[in-house]
Amino acid sequence: MENSDNKESGNKELEMVCVVAMARNRVIGDGTGLIWHLPGDLKRVKALTMGCPLIMGRRTWDSIGRALPGRLSIVLTRNTRWSAPDAVPVASMEAAISAGADWLQAQGQGERRIILFGGGEIYAAGLDYCKVIEATIIDAEPESGVRFPKFDENEWQDSCLESMASGEDYPAFHYHRLVRKTPLADLIPKS
Repeated sequence: MENSDNKESGNKELEMVCVVAMARNRVIGDGTGLIWHLPGDLKRVKALTMGCPLIMGRRTWDSIGRALPGRLSIVLTRNTRWSAPDAVPVASMEAAISAGADWLQAQGQGERRIILFGGGEIYAAGLDYCKVIEATIIDAEPESGVRFPKFDENEWQDSCLESMASGEDYPAFHYHRLVRKTPLADLIPKS
């Protein structure tokens, strides 16, 4: 019992951060991969996620095609037989959070962030555990595609960090940080 209590109290220090690129109408992709190639955005994502476990769905894993260096890829999938090199398959958000917490502890670097990395179903399953959303908002409104889940914007403090002008082959975009106004009691959900 004591080990369980210690593990849970340690997990309270964890912070789940959602990292997403989405259009103004919340479209995040076409179901197979990124639909925008924005200058500097992948470098920003790397800086935000380096040294962290990434929780993603299998389709997001497939669109990336490999584990990202310096990060743990935790793949949430319904297929119990799925496996891939350098990926940790899990069947639930709780198992994903636990795997991320264990990996961070084993790294011993003091990092406390677990990254919610997409796609749409994974964002929907994990957004309630997030304290921060690091969003790239693209000045576009595709008619169709996978969407980021609806959420109550009044529960978040939204700060625009930087705006980038459009280019010849990409729309304008903006970096936002949304911080949950009400603190979360615990990252690990209670059953």
